[in-house]
This record gives sequence, structure tokens and C-alpha cells, in this order.
Amino acid sequence: MIKNNLYPHVFQPISIRGLTLKNRLEYAPTVVLKCSPEGDVTQEMLDYVAWQADTGVGYLTIGNTPVVHSDSSAWTCELNVTNDKCIHGIEQMVRTAREHGAEMSVELAHAGRGSSHDPKNPALAPSDVPLNGGPLGCIKPMDRADMDYIRDQYVDCAVRCKNAGLRMIMIHCAHNNLLAQFISPASNHRTDEYGGSLENRMRFPLEVLAAVRKAVPDMVIECRVSAQEDTEDGLQFEESLQFMEKAQEYVDIMHISRGNIFFNYGSTYTIPTYFKGRQLNVAFAQEVKKRLHIPVAVVGNITSLEEAEEIIANGKADIVVMAKAYMADADIIHKSVRGFAERVRPCTRCDWCGNANNFGTSMRCAVNPMLGKKIDVSMLAGRSKKVVVVGGGPAGMTAARTCAQMGHDVVLCEKSDSLGGLLKIATIAPFKEYLRLYLEWAIKATEASNVKIFYNTEITPELIDELDPDAVIVSTGSDFIWPQIKGIDNDNVLSVADVEMHTAECGENVVVCGGGIVGMECALMLAMEGKKVSIIDQMPLEDWAKEMPVFNHIELNYQLDKYNVKRIGGERIESFEEDGLHTSSGAVYKADSFVIALGVKPNRKLADELLAMYPEDVYVVGDCVSSGRVLGDANNEAFAAAISIR
Repeated sequence: MIKNNLYPHVFQPISIRGLTLKNRLEYAPTVVLKCSPEGDVTQEMLDYVAWQADTGVGYLTIGNTPVVHSDSSAWTCELNVTNDKCIHGIEQMVRTAREHGAEMSVELAHAGRGSSHDPKNPALAPSDVPLNGGPLGCIKPMDRADMDYIRDQYVDCAVRCKNAGLRMIMIHCAHNNLLAQFISPASNHRTDEYGGSLENRMRFPLEVLAAVRKAVPDMVIECRVSAQEDTEDGLQFEESLQFMEKAQEYVDIMHISRGNIFFNYGSTYTIPTYFKGRQLNVAFAQEVKKRLHIPVAVVGNITSLEEAEEIIANGKADIVVMAKAYMADADIIHKSVRGFAERVRPCTRCDWCGNANNFGTSMRCAVNPMLGKKIDVSMLAGRSKKVVVVGGGPAGMTAARTCAQMGHDVVLCEKSDSLGGLLKIATIAPFKEYLRLYLEWAIKATEASNVKIFYNTEITPELIDELDPDAVIVSTGSDFIWPQIKGIDNDNVLSVADVEMHTAECGENVVVCGGGIVGMECALMLAMEGKKVSIIDQMPLEDWAKEMPVFNHIELNYQLDKYNVKRIGGERIESFEEDGLHTSSGAVYKADSFVIALGVKPNRKLADELLAMYPEDVYVVGDCVSSGRVLGDANNEAFAAAISIR
């Protein structure tokens, strides 16, 4: 047994309304989309609940569970708790969670104006305030009958959850979902007794909380609230505090979150981006604790058990809530209590996990291909094989580590003198700290694994013949595109790699050529250094970096605006002349320096040669598969290739 010497406060049990939770850690409610389209519990969902509970948290919460499944859902494949046919599946989830050591809760929610809707089936909301400037007429301001119906749905679903064996539920009053839409002046423009003053705006949410409490007096109720909405005219902290003071009469835990999912910039606090610092909401939670007499939980870019311990030890909150930290490394608790916190795989805050929801696909993780999976990798290989991995970028490192875990004899050949590939360039900017920490972890973990690493070694088909492996994984990555444009070899035309690595100096006035993620981030880095920066691309502005997860895309454009970076779309570069950059429209853009960031192309030469030579046992992963790949594709493909070698 491991004695707890490192986290004496995190692992203190807490008893609330007769329920004792084994520690002060909650797996935050997230949208995982692993149920059927009708919301029925699937085996994949049960496996995911087991995986969540196995992290070691005291309890986990199933996120965004709609109280009117047919028309209040924001996504397909959310859990359905709206009729008695659902009880069997919910009970299976509860039992699975407990069998794996955790209590389970569900977040009862209604998306309000964010619900699926059209003019014939308008969404219910306090007022007709469309999403991000969308059309009017698709939202129905709720009348008394609508409010009674929604209140009764919350009650009905809460009772059903209790009947299914749940001892806890969460009521979602945050992020400008329906109940929060009533509280927020940004979304509640009513003139009746449910609008105007704060007392009126919080009336309906309090009616719902009171009705739920009356219906399930023995259940622990957690209430999720945005401390503030971070939007113009949105809910501010003092008003949020006043709501919490009233709400504590009906609930047992106040869960402090932040932001407004339905107004652009506010959403970047709800789903914190890689620009945000750590412990976003802890200062709010600390103030809330001074005003409330019930336990306070806090979420928001909390990344380690060390942070959790400090928060609880210093009385800033009673429960620490994380999700992405567990997604990135399900063993964060187990590694930390054993004294190996430095081995925890860090989250990059890329939001690849959340971006899947926008396309209706289930949750995945960019750095952890094992998200939701219970696989003992060490037991997969039937016998040890000799595996050569070509390329030490993120895909190559993941493939090599996985093969080594399986017991294979692994040789990793890297043509440069260090691991990391193009990720070494992508982590230079000051706002890329989370990605930089991941890269440092990946390099250390690969070097510490049972992998033979050969640097400054460029693999050829002849060398593969000589090494005679059982399998080859090719991860030769990609190269920056350097197009044949007149004048591109001029001294003031620089590569994005040289600029990011600071091996080339830009002038004060810079034009970055390329509206992809690399070009936009490079432009922001230069602007933060005090340069006057423009970006130009032949793509229309609406297509720039469109492969980027939505909340990070919003944040990146916000930061570019903040630093006055000019964006010019629909202009094809024709040449670089003495008087500036010439485009196909005849425009001329003057600058001291021009930075080429026009994307990457796969380095497939070796892969194609080996595929032609060896019909089997050659695997191609990462950037060399095709252009425009992201870290998540690279890592997940590399893992899949590695575990198929048996």
C-alpha cells in the first residue's frame, strides 16, 4: 500500500447530506457523445464511465444531460434521462462507476437558445436573443406554461436519476445555458417579473432549484454557476454571488466555472484555450467560500494534484474539478501519489477533445490515444519483434514508446540531432507553454523508455534492408513549402522556421504570407514583440485556420485583433519586388520583411519507396501521410500502427 504523504488535504473524505466522497476530486462534466443518437447507454459509454472512475476521483459527472431530450439537446448522442426506459441504462452506468470506486452524477441541463431549432420548432429561451448575431424568429420567449413545463422536466429527470440509483445530480446554471440565460442581462431582456432586476432574473432558476430539492430531498445537489460571463453586458461576479447566496438554500455544492458558451469570447473561458493561464476560477471560488456556508468546487485549467492540494490546503475551495488533465493522462492521480508527478503526460489545451463535439463525433484526445480505453498494451504483442521507427517527431515518439511497452525491440532513427520534429518550432512562441511542456514530456518519456535512439541517422531503403526489421513505422513528417515565386530568394524574404526559431531577424514592419495556423501564430508572436504585422493569403478570411478547434480559433483571432494584426484575404501573391509584395489584383504591400508560412507538404519519399518494396509490415503515420495533419491525428495513427504489430 502507498501511504499518502504528499496530498493530505486532497484525499480527506468529505460527507455531504449523508453521502461520503472518498476524496476531494471531481471529474468535470464533459460532452463525450458516446451514447446512441437516441441517448441510450452503449457499451462504449459504460467503458468510458469505468475509465473515468478508474482515474481515482471521488466522483464523476456526466456532462450536459438534457431535460428535454428531443429539442433541448445541443448535440446528438447525449445521455437521455427523460423517460423510464432510460432507467436501466443509467443504473448500469451508476453501478459501473461504483464498481470502479467512484460516485456518479449527471449534469441536468437545457441549452435554451442554444438548442437545436428552426423557425417551425423554435428554441425556448427567456428572450429572443439569437446566437452570435444569428437570425431572429428561431427562439420563443418562454411564457408561464413553458416555464412550468421546463421546471417539471428538471424535477422529473431528477426523480428518475434517483430511481436509477444516483445519489447526486448537478443542475447546470452556468455558461449561459437556459437557467443562466435567465440570470444574465445579456440574454434576458424580459419586462415581466422574470426580467429586469437581478431579483427578477434569478426568480425562475431559483424556482427550479426549489422544486428539484423538494422532489429529491435526500440527493446531493451540485449547482454549476459562471462566476462571470466575460462578455459585454454579461453576468458580473457580484450579481453571480448574490444568486449563489440565494441558491445555497436548495443545493449542497456550489460549482464555480466561468464564461458564456453562446457569446464568442466568453466561450474561451468556458473551454479555456491555450492562451489562458492556470487556475482561472480559483480566486472567484475563494471569494465565494467567504459568502457561502456550503462546500465550494472549482474548475478551470487546474492541471495537477500539486495545484489541487494547494487550493484545498489554503481554503480556496473544498473540491477540485478537472477533466482535461485526466484525459491527457488517466494515471495522473496514481503517478502523483507514488511520487512520479513529473511523469504525468500534460494536456496541451488544444481542445481537440472538445472540437469533436462540433462534428457530432465522440470525444478523443490529441496526446492520449488511450482516452476511454482499458487496454494493457504490454499484453498485446504475441512475441517480441524488431521494429524500426523512422523519424523522431511526435508520431515517431508515440509509435516508439508504444512498441517498447509491447515488448518489441525498437530502434528509432532521427536524421537531426534531437527529437521533436516540427513541434520544436511550434512551441517557441510565449503563448505555447502547454504544448512546450508536452513536447518536453514526450522527449523525456521516449528517452527513458526501452528504445534505442540513433541521432543524425537518415534512413534509406538500403539501410532498412541491412537492419532487416520485422516492421517499419515511417514518420518522416513534413517540410515547409517554399513555392517558386519571383523574388522569394530576396534577403528580406524569410522562412517561418527561421523567424520562429529567431535565427533570422525581422524588420519592424512585417507581412506574413499564409493564413493557416502557423502563419497566424507567427504573426501574433511578432506582434507581441512589438512589430507592425499583416497577414496575407489567397484564401478568403473565413477559411483561415478553419481546421483549428473552434474556441482556440476564436481566441487566436481575438488576440490578433488585440495586437492590431491586419488580415488580408483573397489576395494571391505574384512576386516580391523592390517596392514590396505584388498580388494578382495589382495591389502592392510594403514591408521590411516578408515571412513565408504557406503550409507544409508531406515528406513521403521514403514511405513510398518502402511501400513499393515491402507489401506488408510498413506503416506510414503522422505528417508524412498527407498535409494539414494535426497532433491528434499523428499520435492516434502512430498508436494504432504500433498496436497492430503483433
